[in-house]
Amino acid sequence: MGTRTRNGYLANMAKQIEAAIINCGNPFVEVYLDSMDCSIEAELSNLRWLQKEIAAIPDKEPFLSFDVIKKWLFGWKQADQCLACMGLKDSAEWADGYYKAGQA
Repeated sequence: MGTRTRNGYLANMAKQIEAAIINCGNPFVEVYLDSMDCSIEAELSNLRWLQKEIAAIPDKEPFLSFDVIKKWLFGWKQADQCLACMGLKDSAEWADGYYKAGQA
């Protein structure tokens, strides 16, 4: 059950970040993603791919799932500032929720 719960958490996280990127309008989001060698379009594509993969096979960790989401979970570079610009919780809170989901 841990993998399914953890995947659900990642899918929900991806959905929230996707919506925040689309609706934010803060130029720092683009600056942050550029610093991670990723464009807004590429990030949205990655987040949508992750959600699709999890929906298709909820009991198996999707290939590359952590590569898609780890910058947000682990607060790389200025992730927390970017998350704050988008009105989302910081990376430590995301990580805490992820690890708790794995214990469920």
